[in-house]
Amino acid sequence: MKCVSVVGIGPGNELYLSIAAKETLEESDLIVGYKKYVELVEEYLPEKEYLYTGMTKEVDRCKMALEKAAEGNAVSVVCSGDAGVYGMAGLVYELSVDYPDVEIDIVPGISAVLSGSAVLGAPIGH
Repeated sequence: MKCVSVVGIGPGNELYLSIAAKETLEESDLIVGYKKYVELVEEYLPEKEYLYTGMTKEVDRCKMALEKAAEGNAVSVVCSGDAGVYGMAGLVYELSVDYPDVEIDIVPGISAVLSGSAVLGAPIGH
C-alpha cells in the first residue's frame, strides 16, 4: 500500500496515544521520525522497522517517508502532539506533490497545549 500516515503521538506517554494512532503504527511497515520520538514509539513497538534523523532534518524525514511509500510500503511519520499543530502534516502534504501515487493520511494526537493545560489544572475555556 503506497501510503504515508502522519501520526501525532501526543505528549509521549503511551497512555495518551489514541487508538487510531496505535493501530496505524502497528499496521505500518516502517516508522520514520525525529530520533527522540522514534525512541518513544520503539518502547511499545520494538519489532517495527525505524528510520530517524536529528533535529532540523524535517524535510529529509518527509522525503524518506514518501520515497519508501512510493516503493509500496505503509509508512508512518511520527510527530509529538498533534500532527497538524506545528507537526509534520503540512510538510508531508507540501512534498507529496512529487509523489502523486502516494496516499496521505493524517492521524491526530493530543497537542501540547491540551496536555499541558490538563497537567497545570488550567482548562482552555473562555
